[in-house]
Amino acid sequence: MLGLWKKADPVQSVQYELFSCSVRGSSHIRKDTPCEDFGIRKEIDGIRIFAVADGHGDPNCLRSSVGSEYACRIACEALESFARNISENGFESRLFDRLECPVMVDRLIRSIVGKWVSEVDEELSRNPLTDEEYRTASRLGDEYRKNIRTERMYGTTLIAGLLTEKYLLLLQQGDGRCVVFDSEGKASQPIPWDERCVGTATTSLCDPDAAGSVRYHVINLEENPVIACIAGTDGVEDSFPTSMEKTHAYYRNILAEACEMGVEALEQALPADLSELSRQGSADDVSVSGFVDIKRTRKFLKDFENANLLINTRDELALVNSRIKSMESGGMLEHLSKLYDGMALSYRTSEEKYNELDAKCRELQEKIAAHEQEQVPEFDRLPAEIRELLNKLRFSKDMLAPAKKDLETLTVQRDEAKRQYDEVSAQMKAAEEKYLPRKEKYEALLRQKSEITQKLSELESK
Repeated sequence: MLGLWKKADPVQSVQYELFSCSVRGSSHIRKDTPCEDFGIRKEIDGIRIFAVADGHGDPNCLRSSVGSEYACRIACEALESFARNISENGFESRLFDRLECPVMVDRLIRSIVGKWVSEVDEELSRNPLTDEEYRTASRLGDEYRKNIRTERMYGTTLIAGLLTEKYLLLLQQGDGRCVVFDSEGKASQPIPWDERCVGTATTSLCDPDAAGSVRYHVINLEENPVIACIAGTDGVEDSFPTSMEKTHAYYRNILAEACEMGVEALEQALPADLSELSRQGSADDVSVSGFVDIKRTRKFLKDFENANLLINTRDELALVNSRIKSMESGGMLEHLSKLYDGMALSYRTSEEKYNELDAKCRELQEKIAAHEQEQVPEFDRLPAEIRELLNKLRFSKDMLAPAKKDLETLTVQRDEAKRQYDEVSAQMKAAEEKYLPRKEKYEALLRQKSEITQKLSELESK
């Protein structure tokens, strides 16, 4: 399916449009804490820049909302200056040289980190911490009073991109994801990942080795054209914990919205979309920034739809398999099945025993009643066929007393069997209430798995 996508138009036809949006997470709204994310976009003289930053949700990083804004604005200024210098000096080719590129980008990164540290230091000088803020930063409050590494209170991640006609430069410090869509519509994350970013842990611009741990990637657009790129803070990916492919699918949906309504309308719709994503997903602040060439991206909308359907179906199958495994784990379903089968056998046995004794009691009662009926004067007046039937059932006089004795014994046995039958019936009902709903749910999951597997097979064969 993806391999059938057509090549995009030549690079000269690109019409990139920038977009950016940041929203306050549902947990921040609930706790009445500020949005610690920040996003930015800027286009001037053919230079397109976008960035997102995610301030750390840590009481010791109590001014991270300021730190994230500073990071985006400083990166934007530095990237614009970098792009102008490259263009004015004709250094584009050096960006694609494996020896010269690291030197140039390292200088850029160090300027961003250095400027950020300098700016947050100046901000702190202008606005010293209040006593309440010192108390908020309980773990590091004493160090902050001693002016020890105060940049930590502004800690933030950063993802930034610089797009020109010839190249795309991507920078990243910390977590979040930057997804690039190439000329065949395929999604990738070209910036190397930092293995220290695990779970809620992340590297940061406030780290001592911040400049040295910023990762980057440069794309030669003449050789590897791209149709879109989206950078998002971890509030996006954390909303899809089952698979990174789900994050890619979400970004495809954003690009599809851009193609359907235009970028300006997309930016107006994104606050509501991202807020809902936060509410249903990570509950964190959420930011996205990037660019899209609508003309070329529009060609892949059907492919995006099919790719997302495939991802959703695989995710649906994984969820069903997980539920099946959960029901099978621990042996509870098997235990309840055996308990139910054993109880069903006891139920049938007790039922058969009671029915057999009850039938014998009724038969004996009928024979005794027939014999006693014969002593009634009206017996001779009964129709012949009735008298003949009663005669077959009647006892001889010497058998009547033993028959009544047997009836008493059978009645006691029947009543005891009925008591046992009622007791087993109650136990059987309890076993049914525990087992049958689980069994029905389990069988429904198996049917659902079969249907989804068939659907997935059909999708993968296209």
